[in-house]
Amino acid sequence: MKSVHLISILALALTLAGCGKKNPAALAEAGLLNYAFTMAQGDRPQSGKPLVIEFWASWCGPCVKLFPHLNKLHGELEGTGIQFIALTQEPLPFVSKYLRSKKLLYPVGVDIDGQFGKALNVKYIPYAVIVDGEGRVVWAGHSGRLSKARIENSLAPKS
Repeated sequence: MKSVHLISILALALTLAGCGKKNPAALAEAGLLNYAFTMAQGDRPQSGKPLVIEFWASWCGPCVKLFPHLNKLHGELEGTGIQFIALTQEPLPFVSKYLRSKKLLYPVGVDIDGQFGKALNVKYIPYAVIVDGEGRVVWAGHSGRLSKARIENSLAPKS
């Protein structure tokens, strides 16, 4: 019985170990710098500006619990040029209806084929990626670890 638990823990650890790896050029390599999301709410992000992409799903309790935190971050960074988008793989009609009952205050896109998630090596949700104005991934990890300071520091020019 203990060996089954140990094997399960090791499998989970190995799975999560690959999740934090980021390829700075992932979006460019996949030809996805145009951010051609199907929008369920708000405007599509503009290329050439920093972007926080938050991967979520309606069935994911931890994702939904993070909505207030992410709304607050979006509000704190409004006017800085940093864009936000919540991205799901769920069907557009469902997402549009779902959003009527939720208070997500920034743009929401649908990536039904999962091409952005695949390119960015998203293995779990909630998951966030910070992309700089050049399209480089500068941070990736659990959405709950996002903070105003983390976003600003990740996007600050490196000397």
